[in-house]
Amino acid sequence: MKRLLPLLAVAALVAVPVASAMHQSSPPVKKPGKLIVAFGDPTPGFAEGKVRGTKITNPKGYEVDLAKKIAAMWHLTPVWIYAPWTSLFAPGSKKFDVSFQEATATAQRKKTVDMSNGYATANQGVLMSKKAPVPHSLADLKKLQTCAQSDTTSLIYLQQVLKPTKKPLVYPTTTAAYQSVSVGTCQAFVLDVALVSLEKKQKPSNFGPVAGQIITHEHYGAVLAKSSKLTPVLNKAIKTLTKNGTIGKLQKKWFNVNFAKIRVLK
Repeated sequence: MKRLLPLLAVAALVAVPVASAMHQSSPPVKKPGKLIVAFGDPTPGFAEGKVRGTKITNPKGYEVDLAKKIAAMWHLTPVWIYAPWTSLFAPGSKKFDVSFQEATATAQRKKTVDMSNGYATANQGVLMSKKAPVPHSLADLKKLQTCAQSDTTSLIYLQQVLKPTKKPLVYPTTTAAYQSVSVGTCQAFVLDVALVSLEKKQKPSNFGPVAGQIITHEHYGAVLAKSSKLTPVLNKAIKTLTKNGTIGKLQKKWFNVNFAKIRVLK
């Protein structure tokens, strides 16, 4: 937002034009002065906070810092709310301006919501149970009891591309899937490599290794209501933060994991 002329010097003469200019230059958000940002279930490194009903208190993580940077660019105060993954891509109005939930941008999802330019890459990763043999190839992975979260590109990959011998187990949340892996019901949980790597890093004794990653050339995009007037404004902000190095610095701060060094399963 461009800074206006000193208000004290011109208030009496241009109060109405100045107010109009401020209104026109403000991003089209639901509540004046506020940016309503939704997160989903707590995800290590990306967004973690205490969820109480529809509110999230004291969130922290890469996506939280990114949302703060964007809100600051727009001179808005961020407001944090919880939005369940299962309703994220449903058509219709949203209770938030923008949601960051490590959502992969796909053509199918863009039919019901807007998705921003990418703010992180997202190949698929394979998190193992301690009770399972570690696969060294996709052929090995096909023989195991895999699992995925519902309504994810990971599940689509398993069902339509990998086509494992045993039908993949499907869980409504990452929390449920991680629990299944920790007790050995699911031998191999397929989810974004950044997410499973950070979960393993945070709780090393709960799981076996991250067996590898599967190159899918996906990226995360923020979710907005379909045809939101905020979408092009957000895309511009993400482009600016990418170009000036802010996004790179935030990723280094929160992840400190070189995902490129995780071996590729072929």
